[in-house]
Amino acid sequence: MSPASGVFIRRARPEDYDGVMAIGCMYNGRDYLSSLYQRAVNDPDIYPLVAEVKGQVVGFYMNHILDGGLSVMKRAARVHPSFRKMGIMHELSHALDRHVATLRPGLQYLYISASDVVASKVESEYKSLGLKENHRKPFICLDYYTKDLSVCDVTDHMPSVTTLSYDDIKLLFTLEDVLDKFFDSRIVFNNFVGYRCLESNIKHLLDENKEVCVTIAPSTKTPNTAASFGARDIDVVTFSEWYKTEVGLIYVVNIYTSEGSSDQSIRAHLWRHVDFLRKLNLCDKGIFEVSYGPNVSEEKVRSYLKQVGIFKHSTVPFKMEVLFERKF
Repeated sequence: MSPASGVFIRRARPEDYDGVMAIGCMYNGRDYLSSLYQRAVNDPDIYPLVAEVKGQVVGFYMNHILDGGLSVMKRAARVHPSFRKMGIMHELSHALDRHVATLRPGLQYLYISASDVVASKVESEYKSLGLKENHRKPFICLDYYTKDLSVCDVTDHMPSVTTLSYDDIKLLFTLEDVLDKFFDSRIVFNNFVGYRCLESNIKHLLDENKEVCVTIAPSTKTPNTAASFGARDIDVVTFSEWYKTEVGLIYVVNIYTSEGSSDQSIRAHLWRHVDFLRKLNLCDKGIFEVSYGPNVSEEKVRSYLKQVGIFKHSTVPFKMEVLFERKF
């Protein structure tokens, strides 16, 4: 607590949900916290805090322990508009730093992510805190209506998309050829969260609202599981997740390719995810987000999605997701 400011910092509780949601909409309506909140306050790997002023919840921030305890990521920062410029976010951040101190010496990395718009504003501050840019990925956001989604009949020469299991991903994370091709930094950066390629993170990559899919090179026989083929056969990997928000269902696809990955595989992944989204039928509308690396053409991604009913530009004002890292 800061007596001078009247701000009280404490651990968030399940019953704080309404107060936290009343802080206001974040991320242009794409806020994931409403879907994550109850898990956040019960997960031992998440340390969520709220700031109170005269009994009103006016701020929220949380630490998320990742990489089996090697890393921690600050996430979901927010302060009520009526209480900004009062130092509340700094107090929340300092409280999280004190929590980080209790995790050392095992803790090795601190992560914070931001959009390119925010990153340009806080770059100097982050540098002063020892945070360096680790990843920067472009992404696009397109509005969709579920009734407009279609399945394209063109399947000739389309690679089969295989959904991976826990054991499949565990195997992939042991194959240096796969990691060199797709994750040369040994970090998977999905939807503003960085995960090292470790077995302890598989639970964060596979969940009731998350999947991992692969295609293999068109010249290779289609497998049933990842164990059915060698590292050199993988052509494209996608990680997906979906959650309800104020603007509808957000469906996120993170594409990982290597030099020489086929356009047919990229198209197959996108069409498979759109078909899966259509079958989920959880909301009438939403936003379809795609992040990708340097070997993927934005123009082609937009073209493939347009063929199955997704083409309207969203009003999201940024084009990059940026990951910052501090090594202790």
